[in-house]
Amino acid sequence: MFVMAVHRFGSPHRAVAPSNAQLRPPHLRNDVGMTSGIDYTRFRAAFGEEPGILPDGEVLGTSEDDWDAVFALLRASGWKVTRRDHVSPLPPTWRELPEGESIAVWPAVGVQVNFFPGPEVVYFDIDLREFVNQAAMDALADLMKRLGDALGGDVIILHEGASGPPILRYSPTSGLFTLS
Repeated sequence: MFVMAVHRFGSPHRAVAPSNAQLRPPHLRNDVGMTSGIDYTRFRAAFGEEPGILPDGEVLGTSEDDWDAVFALLRASGWKVTRRDHVSPLPPTWRELPEGESIAVWPAVGVQVNFFPGPEVVYFDIDLREFVNQAAMDALADLMKRLGDALGGDVIILHEGASGPPILRYSPTSGLFTLS
């Protein structure tokens, strides 16, 4: 599968095609460079001078019926996945979680994504303070791509607590990322 990343920085879109090595699963890569095509410094800069610390993520067009598919994806991912206590494993279904319980996922060392299962959309947040290198950005892009492809909806990252245009969007229809 060929995936391209598209960036929009107030100028015409620029497409970046990954190399064949970058198309390998992350655990088989031996390259050190960017694999997502999204520069982490531009991602951080897109949040402005004083960003909220915990930007929100959402898979558009999802509902509570999609959480079991998210759990299946997380179990199969190879990532560290626990309940909020960072120890307890995922239950078989999201409905077996206590109300208000969150799920902690580490798609890379030092990068935690918190999922909030509930009766609405597939919702999560990230911590901008953890985006200190390209590996963190690539891990987020990988997670967004897997979510979007599995659930069939665009995955967006927004300013913390905001509605409006997303900072980053992954479209499973086109296989493209767009950075505002």
